[in-house]
Amino acid sequence: MSSSTYEHDFLLWTEQQAALLRAGKLAELDSEHLLEEIESMGKEQKLALQSLLRLIMLHLLKLDYSPAKDPRNKWIEELLEFRAQAENRLEETPSLHHYADDLFAKAWPQARRMAIKTFNLYGEKVAIPLECPYTLQQVLDSDFLPDRPQRR
Repeated sequence: MSSSTYEHDFLLWTEQQAALLRAGKLAELDSEHLLEEIESMGKEQKLALQSLLRLIMLHLLKLDYSPAKDPRNKWIEELLEFRAQAENRLEETPSLHHYADDLFAKAWPQARRMAIKTFNLYGEKVAIPLECPYTLQQVLDSDFLPDRPQRR
């Protein structure tokens, strides 16, 4: 019954599993799906941090390389918000620190591709380096902004 509920009404399934755990009825748990969901929650934490790192780097690239002037304050505001979210995740889930370097490395090529496509949308011809010009510490530093407001 639990597997069928899992497939057709996830919310009900979670409520049932929680009730079984509270009642100590471990033998009645849908262990297979429960394990999958627990593993998925961990992966989700990593993906969320990777996404935030990607967005932070994208905004740093915009600030560093875009000749545009008007959206700069908006980019800085968004950058501050993404950094605050990343800081919260790292504080609430300290073990994410163990994965931060790897997630940073995975996020860079994604941020680079996004930046190139964004610049192209606005007709900006910008040469983004292959290697990330920022360190993880700079990306997470709420006070760090690129030295050069724009490159030509």
